[in-house]
Amino acid sequence: MASPSPSIDPEGVFDGLRWAPILAGALLDNALTMIAMFPITFFAAGAEAMSEDPATAQEAMEHAMDRPEFLALSFAAGAAITTFAAFWAARRAGVLHVRHGGWTAVVSALLACALFLLPGAAAEPRPPLWFEALGLAVMIPAGVVGGWLASRLPAPGRD
Repeated sequence: MASPSPSIDPEGVFDGLRWAPILAGALLDNALTMIAMFPITFFAAGAEAMSEDPATAQEAMEHAMDRPEFLALSFAAGAAITTFAAFWAARRAGVLHVRHGGWTAVVSALLACALFLLPGAAAEPRPPLWFEALGLAVMIPAGVVGGWLASRLPAPGRD
């Protein structure tokens, strides 16, 4: 009896990965997330965030981080941005889309954690720690979804 044919999928965790699209996707994810947080924070802080008194504006920004509007909008934006960045990276990789999407999210999460360690990052108004942990926990599934969506589209140049 003949043995089954070997799998065409890579066997190792890192086999077949193209790191340039993964790193670019992680940078894209973090950059777009930071950009998106500005309007969301100002929306949640309300008119007091534009106060000419720096203490009033700072207090409004700090309180905005605990408001349900901020938490819901920033969670949805973060998940959508990670899905998009993973989709983008997986399409650029051109192979193993789901794997590339997942690894884009992993590298993005590691980059986000490294950014928390920068001097001054803790001094700014921050959302609650449980919210940060929830956002990090959703990143990998969002990346896998982005990779899966990328795999559903035909390769560029094909009909």
